[in-house]
Amino acid sequence: MTIENIHIIDKIIGSLIPFQALIFAIILFLLSKENSRSKRILGYYMSINFLYYTYLFFYYSTYYSIIKDAYYIIVPIALLIQPFFYLYIKSLTNPDFKCNYKELFHLLPSFIILIMNLSLYSFLSPNEQLQLLAFEGNSSNNIQAFFLELHTLGYHILFAFQALIYLSLIIWHIYKHRKNLSTNFSNYEDVNLNWLIMILSIFIIGAIVQESLGYVDQLVFNVHGRIYYNLFMLFIIAFIGISAIKQKEIYQITGKEDRLGKYVNSTLNEDSKQELVQKLRTHLELNKPYLNNNLKLDDIAKHIETNRQYLSQIINENFQQNFYSLINEYRIEESKKMLYEKKHKQLSIMGIAKSVGFNSKSTFNTLFKKSTGLTPSQFIKENQL
Repeated sequence: MTIENIHIIDKIIGSLIPFQALIFAIILFLLSKENSRSKRILGYYMSINFLYYTYLFFYYSTYYSIIKDAYYIIVPIALLIQPFFYLYIKSLTNPDFKCNYKELFHLLPSFIILIMNLSLYSFLSPNEQLQLLAFEGNSSNNIQAFFLELHTLGYHILFAFQALIYLSLIIWHIYKHRKNLSTNFSNYEDVNLNWLIMILSIFIIGAIVQESLGYVDQLVFNVHGRIYYNLFMLFIIAFIGISAIKQKEIYQITGKEDRLGKYVNSTLNEDSKQELVQKLRTHLELNKPYLNNNLKLDDIAKHIETNRQYLSQIINENFQQNFYSLINEYRIEESKKMLYEKKHKQLSIMGIAKSVGFNSKSTFNTLFKKSTGLTPSQFIKENQL
């Protein structure tokens, strides 16, 4: 393959990254509604990627005159990518997440670099700015030499340090979320965030490979290294975008009073516990909320007018179970009734599983056998008249 063809491939791949980021941003904003905060935040994340990789496309294509004035903001924009991805994870995994002034702390490094650029970069002449972008600076110019040093060492350290911090925070939030799955959800399949674990693993492996092969350091001068890097980022952004579009909102945005209920400012005494236990039993037996395959702890807490902490407490103390086990126990009992009755014979095992609130046949089979000692098929054979 000729060098001209390689450069054409490089430009095509380089242009695809901002294009797909823009498409995902538009889709996510369109899907974003009042209760879809996570998609809205990821829409901002994709928009930032669009701006960043558009700049890189022109930069690696050596169109320095076009992007010369954008240098002020490009590093501050790049410093927003990881914080916004972290805020997306936090909005997914934290039911009490709010975008308030405390979250502005994550924008501080970007703001500091922006002020520094506005203060120093403007002192360079247009020709000196072009030389800086082409890594052809004159060491006699202190400001130019300062920015060149930042490019070759300072920003490399800054981005690596930022990546380490946010990677640790993201892993911690996912760990806490997965630890609490059985407390808050009756089904795990749509809320376990396995795709995030996969993308983090791929990203970490990819980053190690890139660093070990020196691709990141070769982006300016080595077209082959740049192609591999851009292909990797093309995959990463596409995977995140598609998975985020499919990912449903884990926690619904509700008012504080709706979420906490009337017991929020009181102590849960024994009488209150028994009252909640009776409300819970009545709700489960009469209304059968467990037939809803998306049932969450908050849904029942709202119905019986309490908060998730108190509801979780009475389930643990009075039923000696977590929410997941309690709800699926009711589902198994309901499925046994259906398997007994002839009128449900036309339903498959998966059909019955879905009818009682399960999303997964394997989960249904596992829990059914744990409860009865038999698989659903064996149970049907043993109970045929």
